[in-house]
Amino acid sequence: MANKVKKWIIAVAIAIVFNLFVNYGIATFYPSPEYSDYCNEPKSIPIRANQNDCRTILPEPEVEKQCNTEKGYIAYKYDSNGCATEAYCETCGVSYNETRKKHDGNAFIVLLIAASAALLAGILIKAEAVSTGALLAGVLGLIIATMRYWEHLQNVYRFALLGIVLAVLVWLGYKKVK
Repeated sequence: MANKVKKWIIAVAIAIVFNLFVNYGIATFYPSPEYSDYCNEPKSIPIRANQNDCRTILPEPEVEKQCNTEKGYIAYKYDSNGCATEAYCETCGVSYNETRKKHDGNAFIVLLIAASAALLAGILIKAEAVSTGALLAGVLGLIIATMRYWEHLQNVYRFALLGIVLAVLVWLGYKKVK
């Protein structure tokens, strides 16, 4: 009984450390884009005791239309009194999101390759604790990869991805568990 518990502890530890290793490797050698590299952090706006002292600033209809087209948002420039002086279209988030989507896609591919390698190792390795750990690492890696890229996928791709993962897991069940 104690030997079986030790094997499971080793297997779970392998699964966790493998995925930490892969994810920290990605973060170290292929860091995520930072929002502040694309968009300036908003400057603090002085708080006014009486907001009625400011005149209302509305965006020009052309600016609002262009902003909707460019998927931006209306932002304002403020004077030293905290009153809005100009409305403009802020699109920095669009560039950030496009870069982040590309980065997450590349990380997703690396994670899928690492998870697949772990699953394959789990099939090929004879030592029970290491084999189980590799299989757990692969399954956990698939979950992490999918969660990381999930928001960028359309429903049809989510469905297909889940179908592929399910098929792989059923195949592993037949191949490894007898």
